[in-house]
Amino acid sequence: MHTVASRVAARWPLALIFAALAACADEPVSPKPAASRASNPAPLANEWAEVVVTNTSGGTEPGSLRWAAQQVGANYGLQIYVDESLAGDTITLPEELALPRPTYIYGPQGGITISGNDQHRVLYAPYQLSLENVTIAKGYSADGWGSAIWAGDLELIRTTIQDNKGAGPAISAGYKVSLVNSTISRNVVGMPALRYRGGTGSYVVIDHSTIADNAPAPGIGVLSGTNTWGTTVVLKNSILANNGSPLRNCETYYGFEYQGTNISSDWECGEVGITVADPLLQPLADNGGPNMTHAILPNSPAYNAGTGCNITIDPRGVARDAKCDVGAFEFNDSTKVTITIDPAVKVDAAGKALLTGTVKCTRDDAFRLGLELHQDQKVGKQVVDVHSASDIPIACSTTAKPWGAAMGLMAGEAFKAGAARATAQTFSTPEWVTPASAASAVKLSIVRK
Repeated sequence: MHTVASRVAARWPLALIFAALAACADEPVSPKPAASRASNPAPLANEWAEVVVTNTSGGTEPGSLRWAAQQVGANYGLQIYVDESLAGDTITLPEELALPRPTYIYGPQGGITISGNDQHRVLYAPYQLSLENVTIAKGYSADGWGSAIWAGDLELIRTTIQDNKGAGPAISAGYKVSLVNSTISRNVVGMPALRYRGGTGSYVVIDHSTIADNAPAPGIGVLSGTNTWGTTVVLKNSILANNGSPLRNCETYYGFEYQGTNISSDWECGEVGITVADPLLQPLADNGGPNMTHAILPNSPAYNAGTGCNITIDPRGVARDAKCDVGAFEFNDSTKVTITIDPAVKVDAAGKALLTGTVKCTRDDAFRLGLELHQDQKVGKQVVDVHSASDIPIACSTTAKPWGAAMGLMAGEAFKAGAARATAQTFSTPEWVTPASAASAVKLSIVRK
């Protein structure tokens, strides 16, 4: 469970991105954590109002999102918390929602979708807008502005912008833009899916995020007619792939700075400091967490390729480590291996044993299997451990397949009929394969020709 304090701590780029909002020393730059989300205290004029959304109505009745947006009054800005009971629900708006002051919308841990029902733009926020655990979907706009969001300064955390349509971009934003653990995908756009205003002071951060499958326009680009001089766009451990028709992920890479590892499926996002490759993204899907994401598999060049990994979790809450994946999704579906050892072991006339069993994996993978066979034998007055070790290659699949290995001994030694012990364990496994082992008592029997 994420507390309000942890949410604020996770918003590390905020001070950098929105510092320009503070026109006066006594004017707050960011909201203060709510002492209680269930109560709505009366804040001072320069503080942030706090309101809780408790229903999915698109109308103005108390507890609705539109009602919450009207509760600003004389306050500086607005923090809207969507109640946890609405996790996974959709708020369908009958018309565009205008946010007249700087606004934060915190979705529940299970996420909330705000939909334009394919009829209109979803959110109009001319000032600061921050979304967390939110999906913006089915926005529509015939003009050259955002079909999902038209905003001033914009921050997206664990947020997905999907399935919006329009003559312009899905997102039209101002000089300060921050995407963290977020996805922009499957938008039908006449202008770049993410469109930012360029010029002196323009600062865009795309961190551990994925922008993919938007078309026919590119994935990201600058507002037409604005000066690109002085623009900074920081890409960090992010993916831009399969945007544009024809393929064009970035309208321009002027002012781009590359941190960590970034992947683009074409050369339009730069030539130095970026990996040009197909990230092999899986289709946008519900992979758990508050919103939809593009999963990757271990064969993706994004797998464990991130560097400078300071975002500790992905949008689903999956932990990232020092070998984080590039993009919004962190792979955690390791291959699981199941090994069995057959209880009956045949020993030939020369005393060599044939150890057999089966192996099954949750996906096709290859590795080696280390095997040992031990038998206690009485030699004179002592008990000696007669044992053999071997290893064999394994091509593992989702169907249990047999394996077998001849277990030889040193000259003068031989396995005998009777009880023994066998072990099998994986080794030389890819890092996405979870190590597995098996141990079993077996019975040896002599097979004579």
